[in-house]
Amino acid sequence: MFAFWASLFAMLLLMGIRLYYGFSLSEPLQFITSGDEQSSLFAIWKFANGLDVYSDPTRSPYSMSFFNALFYSAYGTWSSFWLYHLALADAWLPSVARIFTLFGTFTGWMIATFLFLAVSRRISAPSTWQNALIAALAAALLFVGPLTGFWAFTVRPDIWAFTFEVLGVFLLVRTYGRNKHLAVVFAAVALFVGWTFKQSAISAVCGVGLFLLFEREWRALFLYCTVYLGLCFTVISVGDDLYRQSLFFSQIELKYSLLHGLKVWANAIVKTLPIYLPLLIVLLSLIRYREFRRRFLTHWICRFFTAGYAASAGVMFLLTLQDGSAENYTLAPNMFAAGVLVCGATCLADGQSLRHVLDRTWVGAAAAHAVLCLLVVTGVTGVLDATRKTHPAWVETAQCINQQSKPVFVESTYLALPWMVDNAEHFVLSFLYHRARTHGVPHEKGGVGGRIDAGEFATLALSTNSRERGYDGSGLDRYQLTATTCGDLHIWSRTDQ
Repeated sequence: MFAFWASLFAMLLLMGIRLYYGFSLSEPLQFITSGDEQSSLFAIWKFANGLDVYSDPTRSPYSMSFFNALFYSAYGTWSSFWLYHLALADAWLPSVARIFTLFGTFTGWMIATFLFLAVSRRISAPSTWQNALIAALAAALLFVGPLTGFWAFTVRPDIWAFTFEVLGVFLLVRTYGRNKHLAVVFAAVALFVGWTFKQSAISAVCGVGLFLLFEREWRALFLYCTVYLGLCFTVISVGDDLYRQSLFFSQIELKYSLLHGLKVWANAIVKTLPIYLPLLIVLLSLIRYREFRRRFLTHWICRFFTAGYAASAGVMFLLTLQDGSAENYTLAPNMFAAGVLVCGATCLADGQSLRHVLDRTWVGAAAAHAVLCLLVVTGVTGVLDATRKTHPAWVETAQCINQQSKPVFVESTYLALPWMVDNAEHFVLSFLYHRARTHGVPHEKGGVGGRIDAGEFATLALSTNSRERGYDGSGLDRYQLTATTCGDLHIWSRTDQ
């Protein structure tokens, strides 16, 4: 099983290097580990400072919180606790919050390992060591593999939401055989907690529901839906209008692309080859061999993961069509896919010709996966430390901007964070702000462009050095370009100063 150990070692090495570059005990690092991470950091900072998390994106400072409430409250509570007790400045908030995500990553990895081992043991007791290796590798792929990448410690709700989805499935697998009603209650509560981190974490919910529907477990299905939906509706009813608008993206105009969705899934499958390549053998065997199909479908756990994958993959494929989606949307479907693989491997007894084919395919996929990880480690492809390289540049740029007259508008949304540039108001603009402005959505005071025209800012730090290009509809008529540049930003000064 050298290929297994090589794949696991390569994954951990790659993750270890990224963690090495992603954290520092000597200084608070400032860089982005995922798209629009600064919006999450700003909302968490607001929670930690007793400010409203959810705000109207058409009103100053035109920011928006996109995720569910527990994400902000959990991260805000964690961050404020450690910042206070360790007497750390706000600049440490990104590092402290990323540690919380990392804690969720290793928690989820542990639960996923127990889940797949439980699946293997319930189908074939005692489980073979080969099946145990498949279970361990599948769990590692989900949480510390290249699919996870920087998601393992970025400040977003995906990891904790996924961890609770895995927990819900684990509780169902452990309890369903003894008490179906208790099992679905446990699953509903755990999946609800995942939803309170990220409202789009619904694929595992649909997977469990589809399984109960196919099994015609009407009472269990009714109880499951009642508990889950009851908890969700309670939270929704308690929240205010701004919370509900953010929850349902009612103020957001999304764009959809089939090509984008296909690219997301193609990238995800490549990064989880040791799951999907052997899974292909399992699926082809189910179609071709009646005895294997009979044994596979005899076990409710196998039927559960099959229904779960069908539902979760269908739901998340639709969600990956929207702009801004990435491989993180495939986490829950990949968990169900890994479950189908573990089921298929366990149903194939040692010595069967099909099992030999599956083992050889799995070994080959694991070896290829190890090579792909090592290509990233050696710098041939992928990203290792590019994000950290932005830290010194951003710190220097922030120091330069802080020397300018205030108030200042900073075009860079990360540099607009409270601990980067000292300002009376922090314009961490929503990543959809400019789209809304282009579509003519009215904004308070005419948006940033209107406030520039009104001369509200003493200084502008913009990427443009051309009055013709302007910014947000403003021609910058009340400002003059200075000879000063702060990093990649040009400094404009109000003419009456």
